[in-house]
Amino acid sequence: MDMVVILLGLAILLILTLKKVPVVYAAAISVIFIALFSRLPVVSTMTSDYMTGFSNFVKSSWLMLLLGAILSKVMDVTGAARSIASFIIGKLGVKFAIPAIVIAGGLLTYGGVSAMVSCFALYPITLAVFRKANLPRYLIPATIGAGIFTWVTMLPGNPQVQNIIPSSYLPTDAMAAPAVGIVCGVFTLVLILIYLTYEANKARKKEIGFEVDDNTIKILEKTDEMEAKGKLPNVILSILPIVCVAVVLNVFRQDISVALLSGIALCVILFFKNITGVQQILTDSVNSAAVTTINASAIVAIGSVVKISPGFSKMVDGILSFSTSGGNPLIIFGIATTLLCGLNASGMGGLSTALSVLAEPFMAMGVNPAIMHRIGVIASVGLDSLPHSGGIVAVLAISDVSYKDGYKYLFVVTVVITLLALALALVLGNIIYPLSA
Repeated sequence: MDMVVILLGLAILLILTLKKVPVVYAAAISVIFIALFSRLPVVSTMTSDYMTGFSNFVKSSWLMLLLGAILSKVMDVTGAARSIASFIIGKLGVKFAIPAIVIAGGLLTYGGVSAMVSCFALYPITLAVFRKANLPRYLIPATIGAGIFTWVTMLPGNPQVQNIIPSSYLPTDAMAAPAVGIVCGVFTLVLILIYLTYEANKARKKEIGFEVDDNTIKILEKTDEMEAKGKLPNVILSILPIVCVAVVLNVFRQDISVALLSGIALCVILFFKNITGVQQILTDSVNSAAVTTINASAIVAIGSVVKISPGFSKMVDGILSFSTSGGNPLIIFGIATTLLCGLNASGMGGLSTALSVLAEPFMAMGVNPAIMHRIGVIASVGLDSLPHSGGIVAVLAISDVSYKDGYKYLFVVTVVITLLALALALVLGNIIYPLSA
């Protein structure tokens, strides 16, 4: 019953968000339900455990999200984002609008830019691309999410933390099991592009296109005028602020805040003639970052309550005890990891938990550490994208799309397709890396 309470609490969260109940209220109701039926003290759970999780996320993410929002806004106002979008549509055409965004997101992520910052960097470009291609806005979160949360994380050499964590538990590096990572990454990318293209074509047949509201008009009207007068910045120069962020972050090994400030500064220097309404830029950036941070914190903090509930301990014990049942160790490891990631609403948390318990005994059983590394990384990008994931909340909030309108497409690209990739990885892993004697 304790385990069912957690699942019901998360189901309540999903139902309420799909009914367009504000995320903060939906999260609070979910937490109260879990605490009440898990026999936890409701008031202290809300005021202590839940708010601790909430404040920890704010502390770790606020500055990064604020600077990311400023970079996004400056890229938009200066016309840099529109310049990139016009280049994509002009050179690749409407047909390749979605693949261009998905691949661009992957390149940002592989360049070391965090997923949430990538959301801010990609959104103004994606918005302009979708408008030019007359694509429905409800596909924007799935298109951005597909680029930053899925296929690229599976690739060897990826500098994201999920590809670094296994090396703390295994004698491996970021290039572990490269063939499996590349095959599964490409497999995931292809399925994602097929699916999103199918949804885009279906929308066209139903004559569903880009919807312009007052806020969108406000965002795009200045760059509309710049494009009409042929005054958009050069596309190569427009890309430089984003490249600057990746270089400062990865080559000079600076903090993400320093990298974002560098990108903002470069954008301002390159396109200072196009900047107007500085106060409005800063106000809009604060509002955007605040909404994203508060919504994500409200959801992520649910995990702090889930982890102290009796049901969580029972579920973890059940998963880990099953891992010693004598079945195929790679399959058991893959399933255990993805389930733990779902419970934690975190690829990092679930992967760390699974490896801390299973790495040594499974290596002792003859499992190759390289394939454990790659299977763990691939497994960590499946169920970590359930509705209570902070990344999912962020991409929906940044895109200004509700759960009801956008989550089902996100679910397909970040959960269904990535689980298929995990299944492929398990097959390949057992073929290429059989158990040693």
